[in-house]
Amino acid sequence: MRISGGMNAESINNFFNALGQSQMATHSNRLGRNNLFSMPTNNAPAQGSGVSADTARFVSGIRSASDSVSDILRQLTSSGNRIIALSSDNGAVSIQHTGTRPSGVQRMEISIHQLAAGQVNEGAQMESGAAFEGTTGTNQFTITQGNMTAQFSVNIAEGATNLQAQQQMAAAINNSSMGFTATVETNAETNLSMLRIESSATGADAANAFTLNDVSGNLVAQTGANDMASAAQNSMFTVDGGAMRQSASNTVFVGNGVTATFNEVTQEPAQITWGREQSTANTQSVRDLVSSFNDMFSAAASRTNDPRAQGLASRMMNIVSANSSALSSIGVGVNSNGNLTIDTNRLNQASESGRLSEFFSGGSRGSSFGAQLSRLAESVQRNPASFVTNPGQGVGAQNQFMTGSMFDFSF
Repeated sequence: MRISGGMNAESINNFFNALGQSQMATHSNRLGRNNLFSMPTNNAPAQGSGVSADTARFVSGIRSASDSVSDILRQLTSSGNRIIALSSDNGAVSIQHTGTRPSGVQRMEISIHQLAAGQVNEGAQMESGAAFEGTTGTNQFTITQGNMTAQFSVNIAEGATNLQAQQQMAAAINNSSMGFTATVETNAETNLSMLRIESSATGADAANAFTLNDVSGNLVAQTGANDMASAAQNSMFTVDGGAMRQSASNTVFVGNGVTATFNEVTQEPAQITWGREQSTANTQSVRDLVSSFNDMFSAAASRTNDPRAQGLASRMMNIVSANSSALSSIGVGVNSNGNLTIDTNRLNQASESGRLSEFFSGGSRGSSFGAQLSRLAESVQRNPASFVTNPGQGVGAQNQFMTGSMFDFSF
């Protein structure tokens, strides 16, 4: 038995004949419902059921493989159907998209003229290594933003440098988790340092402004920490060359199911277009699907004296035969044993060109390869023992193959 040079009608028919389709027979005895079907631990028949360890392993194996096939197909059809928006300049405008491709819209243009930002204070440039000339010992100060005020306490040791005082002040602010970021910027060439404080509250709202005030000591006054360098501001942007729009945030819903995050001012408008999701992870999913398919097919085809198992192998090959051209286009073929194979270069090309997503875009409906294989896998999941011709008399069942409670195998 050999299938060579592809999957033509003659080779497929020869393959089916070798599987022994003509031996398919109707099982005439209805199986009893009283004995438990227990998994044997060796190759001897199971006690009380007449089911061999080989049959038990077969039923368990095809159930496991069908679970895997179903899971992988769901992943592939989901990613293949997902419509996403793409930005021509992710560095400036990154995109999130929900919903379907907007009707009649081919693209959008977004220009960012200003980013939303929080207030920034920049203190005095102080000689880093010089002795701090402000109040030593305990210094207390407050930060007020909107209706919120927090008080801080910093202990400045005798002989501390300006840099040390600035760093202690920055550490106290950062440890408060109030939404402020304090840093000390130093210049190695001039040996000067400066305390910088930035609020995370963006938008040109008066409530986002903040002030620092000394309570005891003069740490704020000495470092210049209350000197505002820039006020909080809105983002400013245009869509498709329209009127200027503003937002207190840099993450903005701009229409057509698109939420944009502004990262930097644009020199040229960012082009937003739509397409199907492309992911290199899909190539690995196809490899996993082929592996699980081959596990189930090999298990069924190897039971040469079992017409029902042979029937499962035949149905799997029917699906492959019906979709042979399409499978070949994404790099999936079949060898002389009936197992699926992968042409890595063609699979990668299919992923890059979008053919891979299109191939699985039929989802779980219709007559596509994914839909047909999904329906077969579901039938195996529902009753794997129906693919065994004679599992033994009185096979009732404690479920050794399916998650859940008791069920009966009947034919």
